[in-house]
Amino acid sequence: MLIFFLLFSLSVSGQEHQPFSMDEAVSIAMANHPVARSIAVSEQKDAMMQQQAFELAPLHLKYWQRNAASAGNDRILSVTQDFGSIAEHVRRTQHYRTVTSTRQAQQVLTLDELARQVKSAYMDLVYYRQRLQIMHEHSNYFEALISVAEIHLFVDSISDLVKVSAGARYAAYQSRMYIAEEEFKRAEMRLRQLLYLPDGIIETSQTELLIYQIHPYKPFNERFVPVKHDAFDAAQMAEAQSAVKLEKSKLFPSVHAGYIYHNVEGMNNYQGWMVGLSLPLWTQPQRAHIRQAEIDVIEKEYETEYRQFADRQHVETLKSLLNEYFVQISFSRENRLIEAELILEEIEKDFSAGSITDYAEALTKVSAAVYAKLEHLEYIILYNRAALELEYFTQ
Repeated sequence: MLIFFLLFSLSVSGQEHQPFSMDEAVSIAMANHPVARSIAVSEQKDAMMQQQAFELAPLHLKYWQRNAASAGNDRILSVTQDFGSIAEHVRRTQHYRTVTSTRQAQQVLTLDELARQVKSAYMDLVYYRQRLQIMHEHSNYFEALISVAEIHLFVDSISDLVKVSAGARYAAYQSRMYIAEEEFKRAEMRLRQLLYLPDGIIETSQTELLIYQIHPYKPFNERFVPVKHDAFDAAQMAEAQSAVKLEKSKLFPSVHAGYIYHNVEGMNNYQGWMVGLSLPLWTQPQRAHIRQAEIDVIEKEYETEYRQFADRQHVETLKSLLNEYFVQISFSRENRLIEAELILEEIEKDFSAGSITDYAEALTKVSAAVYAKLEHLEYIILYNRAALELEYFTQ
């Protein structure tokens, strides 16, 4: 335990010249994380999709020649091109634009979620580091008390229950400190993974866990409006509606044109142009495709309606949690933290004066005081996690 504390202190002091803020952590993730880098190059894919909108059938080139002594030398050359339906090309171009808009809206959601995770991991690292520091700072109370208590509790008049209780208090604190060390290491690994950084100590410029402010620059009545999925829902709806128009355009006739050159020995030769239309005769399958696309629009409307409802309910739930955690934080700050400091001061004064008679009770009081500090810190991290999620749904 002491070795870890020394390594922890040395690592922190060795990295003091490289701390970064929460916003800087988000910037690092946006530059390093494979998901963010993948999104950065996806614009090329969007450009390629637009080039696929106007797609022509292969050019048909035919040449026919007959060589015969009686018939002479006959030649026929024809070139034809099917241009397809102009209406379909226009609708497909529009549809591909809506597909691109939907994907871009989804990418915004993905990057916002990555930023939320980075902020959450950053806060967790600050929380676990501060919690571990609090436990290390107060471990001297336990170590000093238990060293004297071990002598005091071996007196025959002390009951076994008191001896076991005192030892249990100390063992519980040691166990909790070990868990705090492991949780701190896992928090560091999680942030390193999100930042896509190599091994090494990650030092945050924020050393104290503070209450997170949600949209501090927005008017208060706009801070908690669930607008997260509005752009994505609108893009999805536009894409579904454009798909209906695309399917309908396939009922329009397609245009084809060609050139022909005819040379027959002994006859008048000719050449000319050809323009024609291809009309769909059996439209029932295509009308089924149209109806299917129209049903997709209805499904998207239901999905959008429920997502907006769910977002509103989730935002209200998060606001309720924030209120609950804020009350707990306020009560803890104004009552329990003050009481904890007074208890620790009293125990330290009595210990220095050698006036402690019940060491088991003293250990219990110290445990309660330290845990009150840790509980206050825990309410802040719970508040911040809910605040980050609320910020995500309202930005």
